[in-house]
Amino acid sequence: MSLLPGEVKTINIADSAVKAEKIAVGAVTTPKLADEAVTAAKLDENSVTTDKIALGAVSTAKLADSSVTNSKIRDGTVRAEKIASGAITTAKIAEQAVTASRLADRAITSEKIAGNAITTEKLANGSVTPAKMSFTPPSVARPITPAIVTSEIGDAQVTPAKLSFTPVTRPLVPPVATDEIADASVTPAKLSFSVPTRPMVPPLATDEIGAGAVGSSQLAVDSVTNEKIAANAITAGKIASGAVGPSEIQSGAVSTDEIANGAVTAEKLDPALSLGDTLTMFPTPQTALDQGGIIATTQPASVDLSAIIPVGTKGVIVSIACINQSYANGGMMAYIFRQLGAEYALQVMAPPVNAPGISNGASVIMPVADDRTLLWQAYVSGNNSTELVIYILGYVV
Repeated sequence: MSLLPGEVKTINIADSAVKAEKIAVGAVTTPKLADEAVTAAKLDENSVTTDKIALGAVSTAKLADSSVTNSKIRDGTVRAEKIASGAITTAKIAEQAVTASRLADRAITSEKIAGNAITTEKLANGSVTPAKMSFTPPSVARPITPAIVTSEIGDAQVTPAKLSFTPVTRPLVPPVATDEIADASVTPAKLSFSVPTRPMVPPLATDEIGAGAVGSSQLAVDSVTNEKIAANAITAGKIASGAVGPSEIQSGAVSTDEIANGAVTAEKLDPALSLGDTLTMFPTPQTALDQGGIIATTQPASVDLSAIIPVGTKGVIVSIACINQSYANGGMMAYIFRQLGAEYALQVMAPPVNAPGISNGASVIMPVADDRTLLWQAYVSGNNSTELVIYILGYVV
């Protein structure tokens, strides 16, 4: 039988005839479910997820006892109003959790302070007044007799505020000078080193004495003996003016080199030369010999002075000069002798290589032979030649 449009045919289904396999997947929608038809037994385990629970649906009655653990509470969510009065017991307070800022003013009463808990360092300076003492402090007459000694003052008890002067800072600026230290005030105990004993063993060596450290005031009379002075230790600067007299000059120590030019005056001449005789100086030096082209060692030869000095001359003042003519290497030297075979009385060396010029020797006074002659000799080595000039500056008769 066909149905008209909009007509619903009712089919009678026997009770319990619709089995599970007869219901299509997804056919049971929300309107098909009767109220409270889905019981706890119909829910699969873990099927009620967070998004299935309505806001505010989990009430206190829905929470099992002890089900809200520490990890379920968000940090900072337990506020003061959530904590019941008396809920925070001693066991709930962490060690040292109660700081000074957590204590109310005057909250610590006498009964809260343990016996002997208030030590010296807990007392503020000046906080123990006479009223707090169990005895009456004795009155102190001024000045105190006897005076307080150092040992009666505790360490670090005298602060800068108690002093009538400004304490000295360290280091001292300027430092303490020697004249500010009283005599005998620096005892051995104050020194950072051991005081040497006398006599010192071993004695002080020269390099242990600082330059200028030993003044005359530090030396005992006659303490510097001959054996205390090292060889060559006394230099010219150490000799006082006028300290070297005739007795201090060794015999034969003053040679020609030690005599300044012109220093030998007539009165200084040996009596054997002068004996009251006359010293004559030439206004212009007289040339006794002028020989050039000397190219080899020359044997001792004499030079005649008869045309220059008179008969009976006892001594002459003589000087020599060595003039470079050709000098490439080797050496040149000229001498004047007192007598043949004796040591020279005067010596001069030629100028340096490649430096043409004149080498003048010092002047010397020396005896002259009866025949008015002098001995001279020149040495020339290498590929060289020289000119020798002998000058007579004056004579003694």
